[in-house]
Amino acid sequence: MSPAPRRSARLPAGVPQRLELLLLPGAGLVLAFAALTFGATPAWARAGMELAVLGLLGVWWLAAVWRGQLSFRVPALFYPMLAIFLFVALQAFASLSVYPPATREQVWELLAVGGFFFLLYNQLARPGRLERFLTGLLVFAFALAVFAILQGLRFEGKIYWFWQAPEGSSPFGPFINRNHYAAWALMLLPLAWVKFAQWRRRLEPQVFWGLAVLALGVSVLLSLSRAGLILFVLAFPLYWLLSRSGRRSRRWSLAVGLAVVVVAVGLTLALDTGTLLSRWQTLGELFSRPQAVDEYRWQIWQDTLAMIRDHLWVGSGLETYGEISDAYRSFYSRLEWHQAHNDYLQWLAETGLVGAALALWFLVTLARTAAEQLRLSPHGPQRRYVVAALTGCGLVLLHSLVDFPLRIPANALLFVALLAIITARTAGPPHSR
Repeated sequence: MSPAPRRSARLPAGVPQRLELLLLPGAGLVLAFAALTFGATPAWARAGMELAVLGLLGVWWLAAVWRGQLSFRVPALFYPMLAIFLFVALQAFASLSVYPPATREQVWELLAVGGFFFLLYNQLARPGRLERFLTGLLVFAFALAVFAILQGLRFEGKIYWFWQAPEGSSPFGPFINRNHYAAWALMLLPLAWVKFAQWRRRLEPQVFWGLAVLALGVSVLLSLSRAGLILFVLAFPLYWLLSRSGRRSRRWSLAVGLAVVVVAVGLTLALDTGTLLSRWQTLGELFSRPQAVDEYRWQIWQDTLAMIRDHLWVGSGLETYGEISDAYRSFYSRLEWHQAHNDYLQWLAETGLVGAALALWFLVTLARTAAEQLRLSPHGPQRRYVVAALTGCGLVLLHSLVDFPLRIPANALLFVALLAIITARTAGPPHSR
């Protein structure tokens, strides 16, 4: 009579572990969903992404309730992120925003992105999980890059070959804007490079990850994103600068990385029909005829300074730039300027000096955390993953000088995933409640 009661007693004890095993694959699926649904820019895709993240947090909480104890770690980055969230919520609900509905939407997005970071940070801090998570994520990135290349070679205005892209857009892959795809791929390129570099003694995985690196690089070049072209060339030198490993290892890494750039450029030119070279010619016009490129982008940056002066302390409200930009425009344009195409200027205009101080706190904390992580991991795969994630963050932050990649939900979600990779190892013992 005793075996049956013992089995039923063991079943509840194993349920929390089974629930928690769903969290890391679920996080990977959320990242994939956000990328595949046009960067999660449509309202339905953004809502689905937010609900999925809240669902994962609910599963985590349910597992804790079942166990009778909630164990978690709080990273140093959590505090500036929490302060930014509270400030934006204050803008949205205390009449500090010139258009509260737009800012309130950002409150929900920040809540989902911050919750995703907190969840992934705690999951990746456990032994053995980082490698599995990155393998799955990078295999998906490889497949998406191949799809983007194939679609781009025979693109006829339809994403997935059946969904008509909006008029005036410049799609690549599943993203509505080629620049945003380039930012997404560049964030993952250094991690794929680490996978390739650590399999020197086994041919099959090294060939696979080498193809993944080339596919990501070629897809960035074929996207015709000018910032993507430049940052792809800078990716390997930036990784080399941040690695600070042995001199011989760094020289090998830089030499092979530059060889990858040369091979990727050669493959791209072999596939290109002439559009890539014409894109490089327009890059020169940024300096010779700036008024001819992208409908007066330089002038909109100047006009944003006036917006900053008028909303100096607390800004106009997050994501309200498009609501007031017409009032500050000093030139005629047929385009509607919903973004400043410089995330730093737009952040300052929308959040003021208070938001700038919080952003500086966040960046300083990130730099200190990364330095501590590298100090604690003098060698080995963990260090290389941190350097790669830090390189990916650096590339997208540089991209933000001329665009708004982190305003795209899929890119913001991937960015905080890189932050979780950087910070997870430095976690102390979990708090229990």
